[in-house]
Amino acid sequence: MRQLLRAGLPRVLVALVALVAAPASAEPSQFCRLGLGHARVDFCMAVSLYHNHSSAAHDLYLSLNVRRPFAPDDAAAPGLGWTAVGTGARMHGSLMFVVYGDPDARAAGKQAPPPVLSVRTVEKKHSRPVGIHAAKFDGGGGGAVDVRVLDAKWAPSAANDSHVAQLSAVCYGCSNWGGDAIAVEAASQPWIWAWNQDQDMSPYAEDVDLQRHELEEGGFGVFYVDMKSAATHHADDAVPSVQGTANVQTSEMPIEGKAPAGFLDSVRDRPLAHMHGLLMATAFLLLFPAGAVAIRSGSSGAFKHHWAVQASALLVALAGAATATFMTRGDLFGSPHQIAGSAISLLLPVQAALGWRHHIDFVRIRRRTPISYAHICLGFTLLVGGWVNVLGGMVLFGWGRPGVLLAGGLVAVEALGVGGWAVLAKRRQRAASLAAAKQAPDAAAAYFALDDMDSDDDEDDEGGRADEEHKGLMKKA
Repeated sequence: MRQLLRAGLPRVLVALVALVAAPASAEPSQFCRLGLGHARVDFCMAVSLYHNHSSAAHDLYLSLNVRRPFAPDDAAAPGLGWTAVGTGARMHGSLMFVVYGDPDARAAGKQAPPPVLSVRTVEKKHSRPVGIHAAKFDGGGGGAVDVRVLDAKWAPSAANDSHVAQLSAVCYGCSNWGGDAIAVEAASQPWIWAWNQDQDMSPYAEDVDLQRHELEEGGFGVFYVDMKSAATHHADDAVPSVQGTANVQTSEMPIEGKAPAGFLDSVRDRPLAHMHGLLMATAFLLLFPAGAVAIRSGSSGAFKHHWAVQASALLVALAGAATATFMTRGDLFGSPHQIAGSAISLLLPVQAALGWRHHIDFVRIRRRTPISYAHICLGFTLLVGGWVNVLGGMVLFGWGRPGVLLAGGLVAVEALGVGGWAVLAKRRQRAASLAAAKQAPDAAAAYFALDDMDSDDDEDDEGGRADEEHKGLMKKA
């Protein structure tokens, strides 16, 4: 008896310790976003973690239910678009699970093929998602990542009013994922979701190229998952099932108990993106408009202030472009924002060269030339294009609709201010020209014969500077 106790007691103690050490709640974490009735994204996901002692890593188990409408219509045909969830707070490095398929696709009386669960990631920022095995960092962090689809099928909803894609998958050794780290001990791990409702996904291959998700609010978002509470020590219970539509151990805001990510945390997470945005916003929302106002100020130093501010703006904008180039590893055409930004950055030195040539010509002949008008028109185009692209960059970065609308309002106010200042400057110049014409008719006639358009303050100032320089040279002689 004593021998039995001695042999069995250690096992009992180990079992008791494991039971006490196990999480108080091994319930899977579940997140739902229900929008089918409003032609919006509609899905529920459940996730659990299992510590695999043989691999010394954590396996991630995921179940996804995605609802699709029964009757196809122009707004939301059941075979169009895709729905995705992914680990981390951004697409770059995220382990993304993308669902698509057509529940109404039938051939020769056969059932519809099962929905597709494609596992992808983004290797380079702002690039298209690719299969995880095509990414260079796949399996990084010291171990291999093996993702397998366990089940995929279509089923009617409980109310029998929609199709439901029911899928489950396991990611073996998922804590070794070499992309955006999966924090298995986190009480508030960020996840992302995204949705596209228009793309024709046929023939529903696993590697079909994905079109961009909806950019407006309701097309993508972030939610937070209590990963620690979703851990289990029993492999048999690891595969979660979606239970109802309630959020369990998840939230659209950082979960209480973990300090919300502040601005400094966000900067540390994406320093180059913040630097790029700050530089470009400074150039196009502050310096370039200030230079446009300075040239029409009517002061004796208008031209000097104009070129000094514009030169500073050019340097800041080029620094922002260089930051973006480094951040995207030279991929300059991954999105409309990048294409527009590249074009604007290439044209800025051209605009500066035109301005320099305009100044040289005006000092010499005292009137505008085609280069002058090219400088004015290109400057206006680049300023407006820069404003629009700053707003596009905010959308691409992930700003919500309120922030983008607020920035758009500020841009509109700034545009009205710069435009109004230009109109006032023209009126002021016209009044000064009329006054000068009354005092010196002959000089005024000669002036208007040289330039049939209202001259701006930059021309007056440039001419004045030329006269001063000429007088100085004569005195020295």
